[in-house]
Amino acid sequence: MTVPEERENDPLVLDLLGFGTPARLEPIAAPATPTHEISPSREVVSAPLTRRELRDRERTVEVVAPAAPRRGAASGAGAKARVKPRRTAKNTTRRDAVRVAGVKKSLGKRLLSFGAMLFAGALAFGMTVPANAFDTGPEETVLADSLAMEAQTVEVDPTLVSFSERDAWTVTSWAEMLRLRYGNRTFDYTVGTGPIRWPFPYAVPISSGFGDRAAPCRGCSTAHSGIDFNPGWGAAIFAIADGVVYEHGEGGSSWGNYVIIQHEIDGQTVYSGYAHMQSGSSPLVVGEEIKVGDFVGLVGATGQATGAHLHFTISIGDPMHYVDPYTFLKTYAS
Repeated sequence: MTVPEERENDPLVLDLLGFGTPARLEPIAAPATPTHEISPSREVVSAPLTRRELRDRERTVEVVAPAAPRRGAASGAGAKARVKPRRTAKNTTRRDAVRVAGVKKSLGKRLLSFGAMLFAGALAFGMTVPANAFDTGPEETVLADSLAMEAQTVEVDPTLVSFSERDAWTVTSWAEMLRLRYGNRTFDYTVGTGPIRWPFPYAVPISSGFGDRAAPCRGCSTAHSGIDFNPGWGAAIFAIADGVVYEHGEGGSSWGNYVIIQHEIDGQTVYSGYAHMQSGSSPLVVGEEIKVGDFVGLVGATGQATGAHLHFTISIGDPMHYVDPYTFLKTYAS
């Protein structure tokens, strides 16, 4: 049997059902209000708090409302309110310290900005003011008078060369001196048919004489050991006298392809040299006997040479003891 909720505590119904009449319930007393006030924080804050700080402070310490007592539990003023444990005030102190540090930092920035502006102004002023504006020294005339020195005189020996005579002097280079010494020489000669002849059966131009000279090329000698004949490329060269082939080189030196022939002339050993010939143009071999006018080779430009020519040498007594070939041939050739 279901009893409606609105008649659940009806005495008559309970009595009919056999439960008897229930005892009258005493009214429940209201919970006692706490007599002491809970302080939000024990920290004393001198500065006023913002809204955000007030909200944080309220969250830190919260008072929980007293719970309703259970049925049959003791009621009255003796019941104490349950309070949530308060949070520490460390967070509040930390925020206050950060705020104070921010104030100090902003003050330092202001001082630094003021110092920077002051320095910039002083620098601009110093750059626009001329340097002599701060010159407090003596005047130029006074300074010049203080540094004045006694005048000096110089006596010139009248025996010295005058400037006009010195300006007339000239300088002659070593090449010009050699040209003046050897450049005006004449190399005219007559071809003969005797036992001693010129290396060509006709007169040939001579471009360079024997002795000191200006080197015509890089690596060329300044002490010319012979004379240079210029008959042209490929001209035939002939022996100046009877003799024996003393040496034959195929381009292993500055002479290039050359031949040296040993002669007996006027009771002395004479060596005639033929240098710068074309490669492979001379058929002579060492020890071969030849006669005056025999073929020696062809004019070329092998070895250290500036162009096609015959470098002709005469040595007496020793292959390295060179003498002037032009003078020798002018004396003995007929």
